[in-house]
Amino acid sequence: MVKVTINADGYNNGMVTRKCPHCGEEKSIDDFGYRNMGNDNIRNQSWCKECR
Repeated sequence: MVKVTINADGYNNGMVTRKCPHCGEEKSIDDFGYRNMGNDNIRNQSWCKECR
């Protein structure tokens, strides 16, 4: 069974958001990719797609 973990910082107009530690902008969780952590664990990337 795959376990998906999403780290979020808040909500904005009903949208899950996260703050990118590189650019400092709060963006939609859709602006972050996902990474395979092994052992069937998947989580969102810490940096946004623009900064990677």
